[in-house]
Amino acid sequence: MRKPVSTRRLTGGIIEAEDNGRRGNDQNRLEWWAVSFCADDEYRGGPVGRALGFEADLADIQDFSGHVLRKESKLTSLFTSFTSEIRIARRFTSMADNRFIRKVELAKLRVFESQGIIRIWDPDQVFEAMRAGANKQAKQAADVRAVMRRNREVLIEGQVSERAFALVYD
Repeated sequence: MRKPVSTRRLTGGIIEAEDNGRRGNDQNRLEWWAVSFCADDEYRGGPVGRALGFEADLADIQDFSGHVLRKESKLTSLFTSFTSEIRIARRFTSMADNRFIRKVELAKLRVFESQGIIRIWDPDQVFEAMRAGANKQAKQAADVRAVMRRNREVLIEGQVSERAFALVYD
């Protein structure tokens, strides 16, 4: 039996902790993430992601389904994946340790989002955007949402400053 998870809610720029003991639909709600993890074997410092605008337009992958369902390490993407669990982040790096995993607080991501630097996409927002799009995208919306929920994933569109990240130690 799993222990109740400690969740956190972001209210007015302050993260408040609470222990609700539930894992159901709350596990995919962005509000309770305190820290997100990002794994990338190619990361050697600097900002993460592509700046909105021209740089983002040059990415190989421009849609949600391409990033979530078919992303290959050699392809660039408009999006960067973040997960709430380090064990999931480890699956997206070839290293056995945490050397290519970075963490960032949700509060910092929210500040960047409020400044228009990034956009945060949770599984339900991605689902709704895909359902409103072209027919091919709409058909894949449920699959993309299911994978994102399984990976406890959010997508960041835009560029996150290197200063926002911290190293993850074993």
